[in-house]
Amino acid sequence: MIMNGHAYEKACVGYLRRHGYSGVTLTGNSGDYGVDIICRRLIKRYAVQCKYYSRPVGVAAVQQVVGGMAYYDCDRAIVITNTTFTRQAYELAERNNVTLIHGYDGRTGLRVKLFILIVLLVIANIAVNYYL
Repeated sequence: MIMNGHAYEKACVGYLRRHGYSGVTLTGNSGDYGVDIICRRLIKRYAVQCKYYSRPVGVAAVQQVVGGMAYYDCDRAIVITNTTFTRQAYELAERNNVTLIHGYDGRTGLRVKLFILIVLLVIANIAVNYYL
């Protein structure tokens, strides 16, 4: 699968769901105020910015999600990237209580699905051989 910004956002939806977030919803392509996903975890509402880059993510992503957090009336913010973050991004995130998730390449969900498929095929093969 070729990864682009929109595909990465969809992959991040799956990542968040697998990590206990609920009501995970994409905000849309344009005019999103720096927020790609809105979700909940326990009683908190989260604004999430997704960055699929080939270089470290800078402070602008943190600034955008902090502004978007206010716009979408969220309690917390998260920035997810496939790469890393700059020192300035870490500093601003710490001061604004923004969670930074680095190194998520967007393909982990595919690995899980492939593993489940293989397990199901093995079980089906065992069942067929048992009943024949």
